[in-house]
Amino acid sequence: MAVFIVCEFDPFHYGHEYIINKAHELRPGEPVICIMSGNFVQRGRPALYDEYLRARCAIEGGADLVLSLPFPWCCGSAEHFARGAVSVIAGLCSPGDVLVFGSECGDLERLERAAKILSSPEFEQKLARHVKATRQPYAAARQALFDDPELLSSQNDILGVEYVKACSALCPDLNVIPVKRSRSFESSTEIRQSGSVLTHLPPYSARILSAGARADLEYAGRLILSHLRESPYEKAADGENGLIGRLHRASFDSPDLAALFSAASASGFTNARIRRVCIFSYLGVSVADLREAPLFTQLLAGNRAGTSFLADTKKTRRIAVLTKPSKLTGLSPQACRRYSLQCRADRLYCFCTEKVQPAAAFIKATPYISES
Repeated sequence: MAVFIVCEFDPFHYGHEYIINKAHELRPGEPVICIMSGNFVQRGRPALYDEYLRARCAIEGGADLVLSLPFPWCCGSAEHFARGAVSVIAGLCSPGDVLVFGSECGDLERLERAAKILSSPEFEQKLARHVKATRQPYAAARQALFDDPELLSSQNDILGVEYVKACSALCPDLNVIPVKRSRSFESSTEIRQSGSVLTHLPPYSARILSAGARADLEYAGRLILSHLRESPYEKAADGENGLIGRLHRASFDSPDLAALFSAASASGFTNARIRRVCIFSYLGVSVADLREAPLFTQLLAGNRAGTSFLADTKKTRRIAVLTKPSKLTGLSPQACRRYSLQCRADRLYCFCTEKVQPAAAFIKATPYISES
């Protein structure tokens, strides 16, 4: 038996420590398995610190095992992010296992009702007509049409609804437990915007992350601008409704990404979507790619309980687990092709820090294994 948490830990803070502790309280003695975004995150940015450093923070903060949510799902919209993460869990879980996630409302019945309504063909058709008529952003239009708009005002609850939808479709035997978010903890967004990130984190998290380089998409701006000027990928995921063309045109007069995003912004496109399209275009990610299920996950960090879980489930799991990035043992040809996309994303991340990192930085990386 195990407890799963889907996370980004960008960066790992006291609120994350709280939900891990809650997971242990809910299911004492069971390993807490985190499915964590890789080097890119759902809001269309590189993670502030790389996946191995964040995974180590999670182990120090009480998690037993950290496995990756690979690219491109880690960088997708809420629906693709949640479905990708639950697909990974579906390949690992057994009946009776639990998915725990933070929620503003903390009300499973309310989340399940929303999942049922929002995934109904009637609501989807109504939403499509509304978006076409008003050109509202998808998320804003959905909130406006839904009879419980407050629920869709929180990113945590939006993801919660998507987790419920994905679990219903992919692993109905997985128990789902929302944990009401405590207002006493700063959010990841508040911490990232504070200007002094490390001072807001648990001491062990600050110590671990201080050894790494902070990432910002702007450092890779020239690569992305050059790509958009010369060869934008017309089928890039989220680039429909003219957005990829808008980015292509705006790139010719934009000296940096900030100027590009400002020039390309419009009432129908959120900033997160614009950033995702830039990354998806550069790396050649289509909607079809996101609609597929992950074929592998990657070991980032663990302790004795976590590595025991991996050993115990070796014969029953339905997804490949890479324990060393440089060894693709057991991967199917299709999974190897998927892994090549992951590697391209990691190489882009290497340009997202002030000092460019070696191209093989993440292929040569070693998971952190605690002896405790």
